[in-house]
Amino acid sequence: MLRALLLSLALLAGCVTTHTPAPMFTAADLSHLKFLEGRWKGTGPDGQAFYEQYDFPDAVTFRSRRFPDATFSAATDGSSVTLQDGEIISRWGEYTWKAVELKPELACFEPVNAPSSFCWRRTGANAAEAVQRWTDAEGKEQSYTVPLERLPDRP
Repeated sequence: MLRALLLSLALLAGCVTTHTPAPMFTAADLSHLKFLEGRWKGTGPDGQAFYEQYDFPDAVTFRSRRFPDATFSAATDGSSVTLQDGEIISRWGEYTWKAVELKPELACFEPVNAPSSFCWRRTGANAAEAVQRWTDAEGKEQSYTVPLERLPDRP
C-alpha cells in the first residue's frame, strides 16, 4: 500500500513538473553545411547538367538556388534549410524534411512531408554528392546518387 502511494505521488510529481528538453540542434550544427558553400555543377538522374549555389544569408539559414546554366544569372528554383526551435528543417516547394544527422562533411534529412530522404556528403576537396532514398510502389528501397563538382568562384 505504501509502495502504491509513493508510486502515485511520484507519477503526480512527474505530471506537475515541467521539463523543457534541450534543443536537438544548434547554429553550430547547421554550420556543418559550410562544406557546400559555393557554386556547383551536378548531373541529374536524366543525365542533364544543373547548376546550384549554396550560401548562408544569416547564421540560421542555409540557402540553395538552382540555375539553368553556368552563368548563374537567373535562379529558377531554390530551397532553404533553417534552424527553428532546436530543429533543422529543409524546405523545397511543398516538401519538408527534418535533419537527423549533421556533422562535418555530412548532412542527412528524413521526410516530414516528402517522398524521400536525402544526404549531402563531401567526397573530395571539390566534390560532393547528394544521395536520395525512397521506397517504390512495390515496397523496394531505391536510391540515386547525384554527383556534384565544385566550380571556381566568379572573378
